Amino acid sequence: MTKTTAPSKTPSPAGGETQHTSDDAFYENARRNFFGAALNMSWQLAVVVLIPIIGGHYLDVATETAPLFTLVGFFFAMAGTAAVVWHQLQTLSPAQPPSKETK
Repeated sequence: MTKTTAPSKTPSPAGGETQHTSDDAFYENARRNFFGAALNMSWQLAVVVLIPIIGGHYLDVATETAPLFTLVGFFFAMAGTAAVVWHQLQTLSPAQPPSKETK
């Protein structure tokens, strides 16, 4: 009976060799950029949603026209949300690893 040894290189799930270090650094940088963009978008969305709705509520209380300005603020918040998401999608570029020819 003979013993078998483990393979010297661990294959990737795709069936090829493991990724190179430069690919790992690229994906780590892309992940960092994505989380930074997500945090940036989250505070922008909070501002764009809260200010019009809360402002509309206070205008309704002051003018006794409940729920008119709150609803107007809600629709402004919806438009602002769409604008923030659109802007964020335009500024993010898709993550593409460096081509294999340049290595």
